[in-house]
Amino acid sequence: MIATRTRSQSRLRSGGAEGNERLTIATAAVLTALLAAVGVTIVHMHGLVIEHMVIGLILLPPVAVKLASTGYRAVRYYTGSRAYTAKGAPVLPLRLLAPVLIAATLAVFTSGVLLLALGRKGGTLLEIHKLGFIVWGVVFAVHFLAYAGRVARSLLGARAVDRPAVAGGGLRGMLVASAVGAGVALALAVLPAIQSWQP
Repeated sequence: MIATRTRSQSRLRSGGAEGNERLTIATAAVLTALLAAVGVTIVHMHGLVIEHMVIGLILLPPVAVKLASTGYRAVRYYTGSRAYTAKGAPVLPLRLLAPVLIAATLAVFTSGVLLLALGRKGGTLLEIHKLGFIVWGVVFAVHFLAYAGRVARSLLGARAVDRPAVAGGGLRGMLVASAVGAGVALALAVLPAIQSWQP
């Protein structure tokens, strides 16, 4: 009884399934902006290696938040939570692509961090990083196109007077801002290593 009441109070504070969706969308918007910046560094990689690595590190905490929010939704959906099953699941092709997107994301960021930590400028790790990015880019493009309209509608309607309020808005905003702040702090902390990696 106490455990049920505690879970209910937690849902009220966080906004439940709707709050989870809004957290995912807010994080996705931040990630889109940061990924666009990464795209610019890739086009001019030889002159923007430092910027590429700095933005890559800033991305780490927001990516973790996005994986956590979508992973939590998947767990709640497949364990039969009424609020999450009512929202439904993504269409089958997107569900099939999700594990590939997650694996490619982990490959890109893990290999990137290892390249920085080990001071490698070539070799197998760099090839894994490049190959992982190619796979990630293709799958992410499908993912982005599938959800871009939904994210845009949600963000454009965020201040609509007829949009129902969902508990936990301040908490979600703080979480997204903290994730970006943690990424910036991480990048600044290892900036000397990044600068020494620069060929």
